[in-house]
Amino acid sequence: ISEEKIPDSAAEMSSVRCYTQCKTEKFSLTWTITKFSFAEAVVRSSSFTNASEELKWSLLLYTNGVSHYEGYLSLYFQLDSGPQTGIRAKGRMVILNSDGEEIKVHTMRDRNVLGFDTFARREDIMDEEAGILRDDTLTVTCEVCSVYITTLNTLDVKVPECRMADELGNLWDQSLLPDCSLVVGGQEFQAHKAILAARCPVFRAMFTHDMKERQTNRVEIQGVEPEVLRELVTFIYSGKAPNIQDMAADLLVAADMYLLDRLKRMCEEVLCRSLTVENAAEILIIADLHLTPELKEEAITFINRWMLYLLFSFSHFSDVLRTPGWKTVQMDHPCLMGELYHSLVSAGASPAKRPRRY
Repeated sequence: ISEEKIPDSAAEMSSVRCYTQCKTEKFSLTWTITKFSFAEAVVRSSSFTNASEELKWSLLLYTNGVSHYEGYLSLYFQLDSGPQTGIRAKGRMVILNSDGEEIKVHTMRDRNVLGFDTFARREDIMDEEAGILRDDTLTVTCEVCSVYITTLNTLDVKVPECRMADELGNLWDQSLLPDCSLVVGGQEFQAHKAILAARCPVFRAMFTHDMKERQTNRVEIQGVEPEVLRELVTFIYSGKAPNIQDMAADLLVAADMYLLDRLKRMCEEVLCRSLTVENAAEILIIADLHLTPELKEEAITFINRWMLYLLFSFSHFSDVLRTPGWKTVQMDHPCLMGELYHSLVSAGASPAKRPRRY
């Protein structure tokens, strides 16, 4: 660097700042491939994105390996959109057996190549005694933390982030300047007609047409618990549902009632990840009644997988059929029972092996 002094008479001087930004994203993916033995040489998963939607990924599986690694399964992450350089990642890529147990585990430690040439030997996967494939289905799960670095030049101006959602949420949380009330279960919540009408078609109809609610500025709500209504209105104001994990089923019903499609899909996503043997029947009923086809399909698939497993253990099967959810399906939803029956037969269960009550 030259030590020559810059003359004071320099006509202009521009000031530019440079900053390097390191971003990390954690995500997980479970990928199920049916009819695996018939899969072509290269199989690609559907695309998925991170929370900020800045990166879009997919998985590539070479069913007979890449060059020089024939006889192996080669598995890689592929970056479909986002920065094409500077991406590094660490995490785990795992093969699950038919009981959901981890069989083959690979750990990535800050690699540039996101995946493995020799992820697993094909003959080990196809070995029936290994119990990895059931009904010719392969399941892979991945947990990844990606890091990407960007360096930018910028003028010395920082634009504040938009905090509109938080500020509108404060109107609701602090009951600032309300002009209407929502009454449910003996509790009364203060709210704002303009915000409710702007964000919810049902409230818009109440406050813009010649209805009682428009005259009284008071809405009597039935069929919703107070804590569920509070969460629903929080979403209307802020676009967020902080307690969705604890009330996804009830919140989905309320979101459907008030035509909040995005909240309904958020609940649907949570329920798809929350299926268990004990709640699958209840979730299936909700999905059928409230027209959520993706959740319904996921519930039926989940039930089929467990039914095929439980059929070989009649005692466990009987315990499941005695749960309240299953009793409701059998007594009140015969059409759903028919769908489950046909789906189970299609999945490969012989009716002769099925308990008579089913």
